[in-house]
Amino acid sequence: MSYERRILVRHSIASIIALALFGISRFLYSIIISRKFGVEVLGSANSLISQAFLVAMPLSFFAVALGKYSSEFLAKEDFEKIKSMTSISFSFPLIGILLAPLNIYLAILSVLRAIQLTFRNFIYGIHKGEVYAYAMLISFVPFIISFYSKNPYLPYIALLFTISFFAFVYLFKKGLLGKPRKDELYLLLRYSSFAFLGTLSGVFLVQGPYFLSEKLGNALIAGRVSASLSAAFLLTYLPQVLQSAIMPLYSYKYGKEELNYVKLLAEKTTELLSIFTAFVVFALLLVGKEVISLLFGFNLGNEFYIALLAVEVYIAYNPSIVALNSTKYVKEGSFIAIVGALVALITWIPLITRLNEYGTMLGLLLGYLAILCGTAYLSHKKLKISPKSYKPLLFAIPLQLLVFISKVMLFAGILFYTLLLAKEIKESIKAFRDKGL
Repeated sequence: MSYERRILVRHSIASIIALALFGISRFLYSIIISRKFGVEVLGSANSLISQAFLVAMPLSFFAVALGKYSSEFLAKEDFEKIKSMTSISFSFPLIGILLAPLNIYLAILSVLRAIQLTFRNFIYGIHKGEVYAYAMLISFVPFIISFYSKNPYLPYIALLFTISFFAFVYLFKKGLLGKPRKDELYLLLRYSSFAFLGTLSGVFLVQGPYFLSEKLGNALIAGRVSASLSAAFLLTYLPQVLQSAIMPLYSYKYGKEELNYVKLLAEKTTELLSIFTAFVVFALLLVGKEVISLLFGFNLGNEFYIALLAVEVYIAYNPSIVALNSTKYVKEGSFIAIVGALVALITWIPLITRLNEYGTMLGLLLGYLAILCGTAYLSHKKLKISPKSYKPLLFAIPLQLLVFISKVMLFAGILFYTLLLAKEIKESIKAFRDKGL
């Protein structure tokens, strides 16, 4: 088995464990808080947590750059530079302590989340993704235990604190902290100044719906949005599994000037993710709303369907925008993400006030569609990634819209999609095997 395939497989398995646990945490948290405290407390709690997660992005300013350069310098076996960057990157989140006078929960959650993001990017950058899986497995225990508390924020504090504690113990034990140096600080600043804006925009699209639904609507609307998105966003951990595995490979291969590998990897992951996600979305359109309504204790509307379509679009463009951000085209990738965030924000203002939870989902869908169009154009122009890789998505969405007519029609659409994409499924799997991806 090639080095690339070993890394991809090992990181994918680790990511499945780690991201599945963290992904299910928001879903599980929302269910338990909804049943224990009610839908309005659910909306308020998720609103503050989302604000903290958004604030954590500037606090983890160097996280993405740390992952990228750790992988590049690993390929060059320059470990002193890795240690220098690690010390700089893990010190920055502590600035968030200054937020304590404003809101103690906001400060604690944002600092711990920033440390978690920095650790996750670093650990995948040095090709040790299984270590992050261990951290998540350990931290999930105090997360579950904390639900016995009457404090709705304690479960997430316990989860993130355990990961952060594990991170620093690991760094000290492995001797991965070194003397900060100006050269590495300059590299981190130069890359992060662009990558940060793109990452922040992406996180805003994930966290923004939770707190803007409360600010522009009310806690009840935010609670309904929380239920739909906590379920739909579980699907976003599908691309994050591969993103965590392949982003270091993008940077590793870029460091070795093998851009054709980057192109091929982006195309094949896009095809496979889109096909797999389409079938998952089809299934959730058939029975998901009823199951989620039962779990949360109140009935969801058709906003859940729109949320699924929005997430499906996000999953499709993810491999290509990660390819842009992992190479020299980080400016282009960040610009696209910023445009998408602005589209969503501008449309959310009138849509949420008029259409409530439906407006939240429509604005999210429009934001992701804007990013999809920009990513398809620029990734083809800069990296020659074929727009044909989006074919499974473009065929799926029109058929999935049949759910708004009837579920009988939707079921017929599933059968038609299966026949339509049979060839692509076989070719994608074969290419993935033949090229050693």
